Amino acid sequence: MASRIKEIDWLKLIKVDRDTFLNWFFLHEEEVISDDIKVKFYSLKCENNELNIEGFINYLYCEVEKYVFDEKEIKELIEDGHNPLEKALSYFGDIDPLTDGRYGELILYLFVESVLQAPMIVHKISQTYNNNDQVKGADGIFIGNINDKATLLIGESKMRNNFNLCVGDVMESLGRFITDFETVERELDVAKKHLSRNLYDLERSDLDFIYQSLRVKQKEFKEYSICYPAFLMYKEKKIGKIIDEDLTEIENEVLKLIKSVKTKRANYIKKSLPDVLDITLEFFMMPVKDVSSFREMCYQIFHNGKKYERKE
Repeated sequence: MASRIKEIDWLKLIKVDRDTFLNWFFLHEEEVISDDIKVKFYSLKCENNELNIEGFINYLYCEVEKYVFDEKEIKELIEDGHNPLEKALSYFGDIDPLTDGRYGELILYLFVESVLQAPMIVHKISQTYNNNDQVKGADGIFIGNINDKATLLIGESKMRNNFNLCVGDVMESLGRFITDFETVERELDVAKKHLSRNLYDLERSDLDFIYQSLRVKQKEFKEYSICYPAFLMYKEKKIGKIIDEDLTEIENEVLKLIKSVKTKRANYIKKSLPDVLDITLEFFMMPVKDVSSFREMCYQIFHNGKKYERKE
């Protein structure tokens, strides 16, 4: 039985295989803005002289089931004669992929669980939890131990073709939590009513402890450090040029490109940070050739090859 939040075995709740996820990337470059603010760059491996976008999205497709449902829900669906994957995919409905935020939320979950080793505690997408408002609620809530401290993570994701716009949008979303503690309180008040039943794998006393810790006026909440992880997919124009030139060493060329721009990108993020002391942020950056085409392919793969049809 844990007597403090950090003593809870969070790792047993992780559902994302770290090695499998990170094996999709050939690049991991990091820029450290401060001890508490880090910018991590990732780029997909190549296949047939292209970044392996299609393979990665097929991997996302296979991870949807665990993202949408907890293990007990999956078991119940099977018992009731349903296919859990098909049921999970139904939550990625007939929504224009150019505006749908769910694909980014899924990738945020994969990064936080695999890299930060913090399990997701609310299956937001399958709950009524902010179901009709993708804008106001956090894109993911997680708890784990980071640097030997119990850490509550409130995450956001953005996918934009313009880097500056992507950063601006994610900082606007995170700013609501960073500068207004009542927003954090409201978020946790809803979250604690929809906790993942994966937490039931813990001892009952630990589960009660977690519930108490999400009440911001209680002493258990004060054990937390708060971290704001953010996933940003953005268009890096020169990646398209590298691919279009059909170079033989695309991964090496992309690596050189990211190394040449990462400090500039991190400095822009630094200038965009709110004027608040003692905040912890983890940025997961995924530059691609084109965000819109990535989104369109997500829709197509998640809908059995069907392309999204926009009305004139």
